[in-house]
Amino acid sequence: MSCSKILLGDLPELTSDILEYLRDDIPTLRSCILVNRLWCHTAIPLLWKDPFSMKYPKNFRFIDIYLQRLNEQDKAKLSEYGVNKNLFLSNSLFNYSMFIKNLNTQTICFSIVNWIKINKVITCSAGFIFLLLIKIFVENEAKLRTFELEIAYTFLNVNSENFNSAFDLILHNPKFINNIRNLKLHFNEEIINYKFLRCFHSNCKLISSLHFKFSEYESFNHDYVTIEKQLLQIINSQRDLEKIFFAYNNPLYSNLSSSYNSFPLYNIIDPKSSNTLKVIMFHGINFRNILYIKEAFEQLNALESIHILYCHILNSNFIQQIIEINKPFKLRSLFMIREDDEKLQIEPIQALFQKSGKYLENLGFKPFMNNELKHKLLELINTYCIGIKYFDLNVFSIQSACLALSLIKNFIQNINYLSIDVHSYNTLFMYDEKNELSTKLLLNLAYILPNKLEYLNLELGINNTSNDLEEFLKNSKHIFIRKLLFRINILIGDILPCIKEHIMKERRVEYIAIEGYYNSNYLYNYKKDLFTMTDELREFESYNIKVKKYNYLYIKAHELIDKIY
Repeated sequence: MSCSKILLGDLPELTSDILEYLRDDIPTLRSCILVNRLWCHTAIPLLWKDPFSMKYPKNFRFIDIYLQRLNEQDKAKLSEYGVNKNLFLSNSLFNYSMFIKNLNTQTICFSIVNWIKINKVITCSAGFIFLLLIKIFVENEAKLRTFELEIAYTFLNVNSENFNSAFDLILHNPKFINNIRNLKLHFNEEIINYKFLRCFHSNCKLISSLHFKFSEYESFNHDYVTIEKQLLQIINSQRDLEKIFFAYNNPLYSNLSSSYNSFPLYNIIDPKSSNTLKVIMFHGINFRNILYIKEAFEQLNALESIHILYCHILNSNFIQQIIEINKPFKLRSLFMIREDDEKLQIEPIQALFQKSGKYLENLGFKPFMNNELKHKLLELINTYCIGIKYFDLNVFSIQSACLALSLIKNFIQNINYLSIDVHSYNTLFMYDEKNELSTKLLLNLAYILPNKLEYLNLELGINNTSNDLEEFLKNSKHIFIRKLLFRINILIGDILPCIKEHIMKERRVEYIAIEGYYNSNYLYNYKKDLFTMTDELREFESYNIKVKKYNYLYIKAHELIDKIY
């Protein structure tokens, strides 16, 4: 009865909730349009909230539909550039431009460039189309929830005149950005004028999530004062800021720290945020010269999670400052990288684990870290960590393999994402040793995994004459894995028969990705991805299993953690 009411449109609120749950399932949402009027009116805004980020659009037709909303003067200007007049003749059922919720300047520019190529209007600049699209969104009263600005690719395709005109338009029509909840700024190229940032600190007061990402450009040193002032104004103008993400070589933390040793971390925290800020994430930041960390964190009363992803934290005063904090340091994520100094001390790391180990949920380290340090890290994890949900580890010896298996067994109640890498460890690593490590893992892993995993990635160095992988698949029949990935050092064809028999036919996964090699004149020197094997892809799909490119399905720690927290 309830299902019938939903289909007939008698329960609009429930229908809306159901379709919102399917917001990322584009094929299903498109099917929902055909059910009835209510479903159509509910699904259309979800489909059009961010069409620029669609995967592999065929013709970028959605830009044509947007441009139909132009006034006659702008349409005439496009016609002068060679845009086909027939593009403006059709009448759409909806004002699709008002549904836009997420804007990413990089994906917009990418879509425009491809649209120009497809329509062969080479005399029309991408910058002009960019300006027209912003104008359409503003004039049709769209209200953004997420805005992501990427400088380098945007300025490669949009000249400064059109860029500044677009932001002047936004500045004079603040309703377009008043409701932004998520703001992401990626400064990967020096520009002349940063005045466009005024749009955000003048008109956006409801941002809950801020992302600041800087690439490795020394020239940012010259813009330090300007950038710092603008970003601090954005932070301090917020009423309910809950999350800040600082990524890569942010000039507030990395390149400039050597010149501005006294720059205090607590300057970025406005008193208004001390009771609202819940999440802080650092990715690729050099903490070696950052001062007043203790003071910064002690004034945050609502902080629930801290995430340190591939940052330089060893051989610094960073850990000591953390230890001295007079309240719990809720470190939820720690992903470590190789440090420059070979004389690394384990004592500071042990102190960090003693203080925060019980809070850790996501752990990993790069394969090229010092082996001795990696082994000590595994021992510390075994001693202090109990609630790991995401574990990304590199196996480099039989001893480390045994310890890793023990850790996974200990985490069985919580672990949901697991990545094990034997394949990429040290190109000079002997093939037989990689095969031995892979064998050790495969013959034991099936017995300690939980019955259900969201994600399992295995990067293996296996022998094409070995039955280890097949044994693993047989012994793990009780396990359902939503996303299963293999990266192997042999031919894909060598493992496909057992993958089909024990994975495909038993429908044990929703998604699968395999990267290996194919035989070219009997030399294993060409990589192959299962996604490119059309006949195999269709066979998997006949069992309702989606085949994806390995690099597409592979999880990057910072992206997953940013999404979860």
